[in-house]
Amino acid sequence: MNPPITAIRPREEDLKRQWEGVSERVPVNATQFSFDSRAREEAFVAAQFPGADEQRRYRAYRAEWYRRAKEMDPGAQPLAVTCELVSTCNLECSMCYTMTEEFQEAAVGAQRMLPWPIVRAVIDECAALGVPSMLFSWRGESTMYRGRDEDGRVVRFADVLAYAREKGILEISSLSHGQLLDDEMIAAIVAAEPSWLSFSIDGMGETYNRIRTPRNKKAGDYDAFAVVTGNIRRLVAARDAAGKTRPQIRSNSIYPAIARDPEAYRRLLEEAGVGWVTINELMDFREDDLPVEARIEDWACQYPFQRLTVSANGALIPCTGAHNEEDDLVIGRYPGSAEKRVRGEDGAWRLVETEELSIAAAWKSAKLERVRDLHRANRRCELRGCDYCRHGARKNGVDWIPDDWNMDTMEWEGGAWRE
Repeated sequence: MNPPITAIRPREEDLKRQWEGVSERVPVNATQFSFDSRAREEAFVAAQFPGADEQRRYRAYRAEWYRRAKEMDPGAQPLAVTCELVSTCNLECSMCYTMTEEFQEAAVGAQRMLPWPIVRAVIDECAALGVPSMLFSWRGESTMYRGRDEDGRVVRFADVLAYAREKGILEISSLSHGQLLDDEMIAAIVAAEPSWLSFSIDGMGETYNRIRTPRNKKAGDYDAFAVVTGNIRRLVAARDAAGKTRPQIRSNSIYPAIARDPEAYRRLLEEAGVGWVTINELMDFREDDLPVEARIEDWACQYPFQRLTVSANGALIPCTGAHNEEDDLVIGRYPGSAEKRVRGEDGAWRLVETEELSIAAAWKSAKLERVRDLHRANRRCELRGCDYCRHGARKNGVDWIPDDWNMDTMEWEGGAWRE
């Protein structure tokens, strides 16, 4: 057992120190923190890449992740592609932007699961381009994925991970709430060998259950916390029994959910088999608009220089902050994707016309380069999606508990922005 962790640390401290003082207006991973020892964080990474060549490639990829951001250089292709398998979820967590009216309006009329032929094409293109990292989640619950191949065979979440491993993607990952895992899915995930899976575990026991109990189980005796921690234990046991070191397991929480006893939270998850405990700063997504006084004036985003996102409806977007798929940030749609329809404020449906683009074409497109140029010139607010992005909002610190956050109900009080 490690000694108690008394401080929350920035992740990848060596890289952060290396770039300290350089292009401070482009912070890297500013809201992500490690709540674990440095030794365990390093072991978490090492276990994902058992060979010397994989370790070398991973270190080069992470070094480039920082360089691209700090030098605002997109390189020849993305370093990472987020391929959103599912944009819907069976939970309704109070702090999640998918609960906002704006997101629901953006998602209405959109395809909520990315068809398997498109997922496969995205993986194939990433492999051909040499993209080192793929994340198979974004706004929804990835383990709900069900696709079909051309012969009608069902393709599930673990099948996607296995295909990415077969194609040689270096880092394969996904986020999940973890409650839908069963023995069959666990066995398939272990066989697929993704690099890591991150489970969103906000607090312990009743605190977690208040936030993350599925809507159809709130009236019964369902213990969501017992389910997810039990699933993690079984997944780790199955991995170890198979003699494998991946997937590694990461956990993540917002700080208010663990504030009353953070050390007990960390110890419990470590005992359950979590390899790396992390925390994200709480963000306020209650309203669509971001007050002017909350925006950071001299700030630019890292993501247009590092990552491309393919949403569940095929939209190509330069970051995962544009969760409402704002028109000025949709670069195009992946070939074969259906055209998206959304309902406007007047209740009428409209077609969102976008050009079909490959990942390679989108990465070098004039529209994405304009996004980058506006960030370089400190004019990001000319883009509505960037103007209101919470990543560009003033930070309050990872241990921030807002005055209008109710620690008993684990919900925001009221729907308006703080005065």
